[in-house]
Amino acid sequence: MCRETFRARGASQRRHTLRGSFRVTSPDDDLLSLAMAGHRPAFDVLVKRTSKLVWAHLILRCRDRGLAEDLAQETFLRAWRSIRSLSDPATFRSWLITIAESVRLDDIKHRTRRKRAAPGIMEDSVDVASHDACPSEQVEQAELSNRALDALSDLPAHYQQALSLRYLAGADYAEISRQLALTNGSLRGLLHRGLEMLRERLSGSAPHS
Repeated sequence: MCRETFRARGASQRRHTLRGSFRVTSPDDDLLSLAMAGHRPAFDVLVKRTSKLVWAHLILRCRDRGLAEDLAQETFLRAWRSIRSLSDPATFRSWLITIAESVRLDDIKHRTRRKRAAPGIMEDSVDVASHDACPSEQVEQAELSNRALDALSDLPAHYQQALSLRYLAGADYAEISRQLALTNGSLRGLLHRGLEMLRERLSGSAPHS
């Protein structure tokens, strides 16, 4: 038996073993091996483990909840189609964020072309403030929200992700740990330092009376 045939048979046996032992609690690496072999249920578990991370990245940048959900769906569709191009399973989350950013930029280009083709079309308004307040309070809340989002966008990526998951996606510590593949202790340190940095930036950007 030639070496190539032996390797191919070994890889096939490993995929078969993984398929037979598939669990929703399987480690990411096992699920990625299955997904790269075309196993859609394994990819669906990975989607669940990273969906809030992708959504939080998008909402921070497009600031439209409905649009962020649509772009997140497109992100995972593209990820599934190109999952075999992932060279290093350890980079899966950063790879997803790269796809999400590409999807977002493509959407901006599409909207720009649509505006040029039909200047009279009005885009949906972007509003992350509460709708329960009166108009003047909504304006004030929107301004405060935009300042906070601007400051959050200025943080290093790992702080952005943790804080966005906590305060934009509303995820608890256990969920954030799953989404970022971090231990609870590492996450708490990340959130603590990230909040300190966010407060510093908000203090520096606060309007003077």
